[in-house]
Amino acid sequence: MTQRKGKKFEGETAALAGKYGKRVPHSGAIGTITGIGRLAGDAVWLLPWLDDNIIALECKHGYSDKGEERKSLRLKRDWFDKHLAQAQAMNFYPAFAMKFKFTAENGISKFVLIPFPVMEKILKHMDDTYLELEELKKDYKKLQGENSRLKKKVAGNK
Repeated sequence: MTQRKGKKFEGETAALAGKYGKRVPHSGAIGTITGIGRLAGDAVWLLPWLDDNIIALECKHGYSDKGEERKSLRLKRDWFDKHLAQAQAMNFYPAFAMKFKFTAENGISKFVLIPFPVMEKILKHMDDTYLELEELKKDYKKLQGENSRLKKKVAGNK
């Protein structure tokens, strides 16, 4: 894949998280050198609702050297091992973005791959957040009821 196409896919990966996504300059080399998690990977998602709020993504592609369609994408264990080791050392959630050159019949050419332990943490955090929200809803309804009773009491005293 050309450097231009690589940067474009890194930008698309960052954009998936909207205002929370950023493309990392120099494909994360600065993060590797400095040990700063938010500068690791090809793209990062800085998600404020996660405790360890950085998801750093390595972007991999399925382009052939000749620009032809490839039916498969070779995943190298070294990619995973390196990114997982960096994640542990720099305190971020690791993930991978994959892209095939051509869109499949189902219309999908891009994928995000998240390791099971990372997905477990994300889902646990989402569950905890949901439970907190449910408690807040109950408290809000209780306050609405109290407010309604106070309004009636005030109206009755007039």
